[in-house]
Amino acid sequence: MNAADVTYRGTSPTGQADVPVFTVHGGPGRLSIDTVRELWAFREVLWAFAVRQLKVRYKQAVIGLGWAILRPVASAVIFAVFIGRFAHVGSEGVSYLVFALAGMVIWSFFASAVGVAMESLVNDAGLLRKVYFPREVTPLAAVASALVDLLPALGILLIFTSAYGIRPTVTWLALPVPVLIVVVSATAFGLGLSALNVYYRDVRYVLPFMLQLGLFASPVIFSLDQVPGAWRTVYAIGNPIAGAIDCLRRTTLHHQWPNPLVAAGSFGTSAVLALLAYALFKRLERKFADLV
Repeated sequence: MNAADVTYRGTSPTGQADVPVFTVHGGPGRLSIDTVRELWAFREVLWAFAVRQLKVRYKQAVIGLGWAILRPVASAVIFAVFIGRFAHVGSEGVSYLVFALAGMVIWSFFASAVGVAMESLVNDAGLLRKVYFPREVTPLAAVASALVDLLPALGILLIFTSAYGIRPTVTWLALPVPVLIVVVSATAFGLGLSALNVYYRDVRYVLPFMLQLGLFASPVIFSLDQVPGAWRTVYAIGNPIAGAIDCLRRTTLHHQWPNPLVAAGSFGTSAVLALLAYALFKRLERKFADLV
């Protein structure tokens, strides 16, 4: 559906008075400029959905946003003990705890955002059947609400780096680069999987398994430098999460600017995936109300 398919009729059902009637026609099932215009027109709805997602997530939670900090920190501590100390995996010359924490900050946001976005359409089945709004609002709101978890996690990472003697430098100004890459990546997977989940509920069972594989297929507990040199750049560009983690580690742990090729390539890959996922979403959305 898109804005070009919205029209008004000026006659009431009884014919006694002119009453505006909002009529929505099914669109061509493809991504277009009208799709983006309509989403912009419903930006306040997107904001309302994001706020609602956040309230539902932490309703009656004792520590609330503290979970956004506890999850990556606890995982990093476990990895530091079992992977860093016992397996002696390299950590680029810094404490393995902050090394793993940098990876977990990115991965925790990605996994959480994609998981909530994937279920968003099914969870809002009642609204989809009764109220018209751009259907992509629900997965996009899920990703937007997860950003509230990412910010305090980044803050605790910076505190840990300072505690381990890594002082703030001007390279910290590049922090938006890895954040942008992982947000676009989460948006891509969230849109695509949320649409597929409406048609095939197996997605909700496959996703946790895929996220477990992705954790070990991305340089969360190992360094990108451990990938063979001939494949390192290709790997980082082909796996945008790897590029985001590498950019974050360079920026916060090594006082370096992100590798321009890796950063640009990772963002390009995530942007292409997002466009393809959005096109798939619009292709499948015609039957959402019937199947949820």
